[in-house]
Amino acid sequence: MRSFIVISCFFSFFVLIFFSCKNAKKKSIEDSYFGQVIEDSFRNLEDQESNDVKQWLQEQNTITESYLNSVPQQKLLVEKQIAYDQKNKYSISQVNFTGNGLIFFLKQKAGENVSKLYYRKGSNSSGIELFDPKNFNPKSTDKYQVNYIKPNWDGSKILVSLIKNGDENSKMFVLDVKTKEKLSGVLKNGNPSAGIGGVQWLPDNSTLYYTYLPNADKNSSIAYLNSKAIIYKTGSELNQIKDVFSKENNPNLDIKPEDFPTININNSNFKYAVGIISGATQFRDSYYLPIEELSKGEQNWKTFFKKEHKIKSHTFYGDNDIIFLTARNATNFKICKTSFSSKNFDNPEVIIPEKKDEVIKSLVVTSKGIFFSTVINGVIAKFYRYHQGKETEIMLPKPSGNIKLSIKGQDVVVSLKGWLSKTQRYLFNENTNSLEPYDLFPNSGDNDNFDDLTVEELTVKGHDGEEIPLSLIYKKGLKKDGSNPILLRSYGAYGLSMVPSPYYPFFLYAREGGIYAVAHVRGGGEKGDSWHRAGYKTTKPNTWKDLISCTEYLINNNYTSKGKVAIWGGSAGGIGVGRALTEKPNLYGAAIISRGILNTVRIEAGINGANSAKEFGTIKDSTEFRGLYEMDSYHHIKDNTLYPATLITTGMNDSRVPPWQSFKFAARLQEANKSRNPILLKTEFDSGHGLQSTKNKEFETMAITLSFALMQTGHPDYQPE
Repeated sequence: MRSFIVISCFFSFFVLIFFSCKNAKKKSIEDSYFGQVIEDSFRNLEDQESNDVKQWLQEQNTITESYLNSVPQQKLLVEKQIAYDQKNKYSISQVNFTGNGLIFFLKQKAGENVSKLYYRKGSNSSGIELFDPKNFNPKSTDKYQVNYIKPNWDGSKILVSLIKNGDENSKMFVLDVKTKEKLSGVLKNGNPSAGIGGVQWLPDNSTLYYTYLPNADKNSSIAYLNSKAIIYKTGSELNQIKDVFSKENNPNLDIKPEDFPTININNSNFKYAVGIISGATQFRDSYYLPIEELSKGEQNWKTFFKKEHKIKSHTFYGDNDIIFLTARNATNFKICKTSFSSKNFDNPEVIIPEKKDEVIKSLVVTSKGIFFSTVINGVIAKFYRYHQGKETEIMLPKPSGNIKLSIKGQDVVVSLKGWLSKTQRYLFNENTNSLEPYDLFPNSGDNDNFDDLTVEELTVKGHDGEEIPLSLIYKKGLKKDGSNPILLRSYGAYGLSMVPSPYYPFFLYAREGGIYAVAHVRGGGEKGDSWHRAGYKTTKPNTWKDLISCTEYLINNNYTSKGKVAIWGGSAGGIGVGRALTEKPNLYGAAIISRGILNTVRIEAGINGANSAKEFGTIKDSTEFRGLYEMDSYHHIKDNTLYPATLITTGMNDSRVPPWQSFKFAARLQEANKSRNPILLKTEFDSGHGLQSTKNKEFETMAITLSFALMQTGHPDYQPE
C-alpha cells in the first residue's frame, strides 16, 4: 500500500465506493474469427448516441474530475506554464516561404489562446496580421483555430484551414493577401493537417487542389472512404469544383475505397502533376499527368513509380531530373536520381549510398547542390551537402537532434532543435560552406536555457537482443538510488519517430525531481525502414516488449524502482502502453493513455479503420487477425488482477481513433481491477484527437497529466492532504 493511500484513506474509500456504483452496463457479443471465438463484453459502448452510454460518460467525468481536482500542486503547474508563456513574448509555427521573398507563419503572443496568421515582406520587415480566427464567426460560441496554411507560389493568395472544437475536418477558404478579403465561400470536408494530401497550388496561382472527404461528417467506418482529389478555381462558384483523381473518376487505376488520392506539385516550373495513392503507408503508388490536363474533361494518368520502389519523397529539378529518397535495398535510405524521360526507378543512379549507422531523413535541392539530413538512433542529427560529385558534412553550430530543411529562393534554411533547445534557424553560406545564423524571429524573450537539466542518450538491450534507443532528461546531480519517479513515453507506429523537441511541461516534470524518458520502440522510424517493419502488423509485439525492456532497464540500473514508473502513450502509441500495462502491470505505478488505439480487432469498424489496417492488419486475413488480437489491449485485460492507476482520455470529435475504443477499455479495466488504484475515464465532448488545443486547454491538460503521474508514483508533494 503506498503511503498516500494511507494518508488519504477516507478520500480513496469514497472514490472506490463511487466507482463500484458506476460500472458500465454490459452487452456481450461473441465474434468468431477463423475458428477463434472472442467475447466482447462492452460492445454496447460503441453506440455513442445511446442515452445510457452518454449518461455513463458523464458519470465517469464527474468521478474523474473529482479525483483529479484533489491532486495537490496541479494549479501550481498551470501557473508555472502561464509564467513561462509570459516570459516568451510569442511562439511561431508553420513557417512558409515563397519564391519572391514573402514569409507566412502562425504567431501566438503571450496570453493569446490561439494563433493568428501573419506574413512578412522579407526577413527584416515587421509582421502584418492577415487573419484572426476569432473573427471567422464572432457570434458563435464555438472555438476556431487555424491548423494549416498554404500560400500560392507568388504569395498573392493563401489558403487557410480552420478547425472547430478540435474536430480536424476543416473549413477552408482563400484570402487575398493584399486586401485581406476572402475570395470564395468555405471549402468543406478537407483534413489537410492529418497528412491527407495537404493543399497544392497549381502554377497559375489561382487554382488549388485538396483531398475531399465526402463522408467526413459521419462518425462511422465510412467517414474516410471514397475520397477524391479535386481542384478548385478561387473566386468561382463552389459547384465548379472538379474531381480529377479518384476511384470514381479513374476506375482504370488501382484506387481502393480506403485510399486517399492526393496530388503533388513541388515545382511551379515543372509541367507535370503527380497523383499519389496515399494512406497509412510510407510508400505509395503514383501516377503523372500534364498539369494542363487537370482542367480538361478527362485525365489520362500514367504510372510514375510503384510502392515497391519504396520512395519516401521526391523532387523535380531542372527540366528533366528527379531526385528521390528511397529505402529499396537500403533500410537506412539512399538518395537516387533518374530522369523524367526515362523514369528508371528500377535502376536509378545512386548519388548518396545508404549509410551504415545513419538514417537519411530529408533532402532539398537547389542550384547550390543537394542538401540532406541524417539521424543516428533518431536523436543525433547531421547535415550534408552534395555538390559537383562531392559529399561534404556541414558542421552544425550546436548539437542537434532534429533538422528541418526548407528553401527560400535559392537559399537553404536549416532549422535545428533538440530536447533542451528551441528552434534556431541558419542559412547555408556557399562561400564558407557553413551555416550562418538566420534570426528570422528575434526578441522572443526566451531566456531560460535549462542549464539545470541534462540529457542522457542510452541504448537498452531488448528481449531479443536488439538495441533500443532511450532518451532521458533530468536535473543535474540526480542520484540513481531507485527513488526517482519516471514519466516514460513511447509511440512506435507508421515509421514515425519520437524526434527531439523542447516542450516546457516535460522540463517542469524534470524540475519536480522526475525523469522524463522517451523509449524509441520498434514500429517507429528512428533506425530506418527495418525498425518500422519490426513493429508492424504481426511483428507488433516488439513495440510493447521494447517499452517493457526500457522500463526494466531503468529499474535494474537504479534510476527508479517498481511502482515509480508512469507510462504514457497516445493514438497508435496506446497499443504499446496498453499492452505493456496488461502484460506487466506490476512494473508500473501509473498509465496514461490519450485517444489510444486499444481494441484493434475492432479498428476496422471505426473511423478510418480500413486505412488503419494498412499499418496494423485486417481481420479478413487469418495471419493478420492473430496479430491484431495479440496487440488488442482490451482483450488482454485479465480478471482479478492488480492494475496500476490509469487515466484514459478521449475526445468525442476525434476523427482518427474512435472514442469508444477508450470507453470499452476503461469499462473492462474497471471491471477486472482488483487493486484499490483508480481507473479514470475523461471524455472531452468539445475536442478531437488532441493535436489542436487552445493554449489554456493545453496548460490544463498537461498539469492534470503530470500531477496524476507524480501522485501515483509517490512524489511526496503530490499526495492528498
